[in-house]
Amino acid sequence: MKKVLPNVLLCTLFALTGCTSLGPGAIQVSRSDYNMALRKTDDEQMLLNLVRLRYRDRPLFLEVSALNTQFSFSAGASARTELGQVDDLVGLGGNVVIEESPTVTYTPLQGADFVERVLTPIKIETLLLLDTSGWSSERVFRVLLDQMNDLRNAPRSTGPTPERVTEFEEFIRVARLLRQLELADLIIGGVQNSQIVLHFAQEARVLPEYLELTKLLKVDPTVGSYPITSLWRYQQQKNTINMRFRSFAGVMYFLSQSVDVPADDVAAGRVTVTLDGNDQVFDWRRVSEGLMNIRSSPTPPENTSVTVFYRNNWFYIDDSDLDSKSTFSMLGQLFALQSGNATSMVPVLTIPVGG
Repeated sequence: MKKVLPNVLLCTLFALTGCTSLGPGAIQVSRSDYNMALRKTDDEQMLLNLVRLRYRDRPLFLEVSALNTQFSFSAGASARTELGQVDDLVGLGGNVVIEESPTVTYTPLQGADFVERVLTPIKIETLLLLDTSGWSSERVFRVLLDQMNDLRNAPRSTGPTPERVTEFEEFIRVARLLRQLELADLIIGGVQNSQIVLHFAQEARVLPEYLELTKLLKVDPTVGSYPITSLWRYQQQKNTINMRFRSFAGVMYFLSQSVDVPADDVAAGRVTVTLDGNDQVFDWRRVSEGLMNIRSSPTPPENTSVTVFYRNNWFYIDDSDLDSKSTFSMLGQLFALQSGNATSMVPVLTIPVGG
C-alpha cells in the first residue's frame, strides 16, 4: 500500500480549516440579507402604522436597537481505501458546517423619544434640509405644512379622519407655483441677515406664476426675499411667510387619508366617511393627488413596493406608482431626521442683500 493517505488527509484538513477563509464570504452574504430585511420590515412597519391610523387604531414603532450575529465553523474529513490489483485507491471526503446565531433587540418607541420624534412639531430647518436635498418643494410643503400665511392645507386631516373637509385648493396651488419656479432655477431657500428666507431671482418677479404666488400669499411682489418663520402669529407680519408645521404624527395622519378602505369596512362603519360642503362623500384623492395612494386588495397583490396584511385585507403601494414611492421614501427620511438635530445639519446658503 502506498504511503499517501496521511499526506493527502493532512492537506485536505488544512484546506478545510486553514487554506480557505470562510468568514468574509459569510459576511458578504449575510450583510446584504440583513440590510434588505431591515429595510423591508421598516417599510412594512411604516405602512402598517399608516393603515392603523386610517382605522383609528393605535400605531406602534419598534426600533431595532441592536443586531448581533456570531458565526461558528466546523470541518471534518473522512478517508477510505480499496485494495485493487493494479493500485491502491484512496477515497477522501470532507464537510464544512457554518452556524449563525443572530440576536436582535427591539425597543418600543415611547416616553421622551416618542414625544420628540412623533409629537413635536417639525422644525423649519428640517424643511430647508429636505428641500435642498433634492426633494420637490411641492412634495415637502404639502406634506410638512399645515398652513402658510392664510392658506390652510386641510388642517383637520392631521388627526383622525374628519367628518367635514376643510380648505386646501389654494395651498396646493401655491405649492405647485413654487415648484414651477424652482424647476426654472428662480427660487432658493437660504439665509439673509441671519434669518431663513425664500429668495426669488430678479427675472422671476415679472412672471405670472410669481405674481399669482405673491397674491395668494398676500406679500408685496416687489420685495423678492421673504423671511420665513415657524413661530405662528395670529396677525401676519408684513411681507413674511409664516408657516405652521405638522408633527410627524400629523404627517402620518395626513397621509393615512390616502388609504383605499375596502367597501365592506366603510359600510360597517369602521372608518370615518368625510363629507364635502354639499353633504356628498369627499374623495381624499383630491388632497393626496401626486403624493400618496395606498391601495387595498382582498387577495395578495402583485408588483408591489411594500405590502402589509391587516384586518383581513392586503394594503400596498404599487411598484409603478412613483409619486407614492417618493413620498413614502421621504417619510422614512423625515422619521430619521426627527431623531437628530436638524439645525446642526442644515446647509448654510447665504443670499446677498439686494440680490
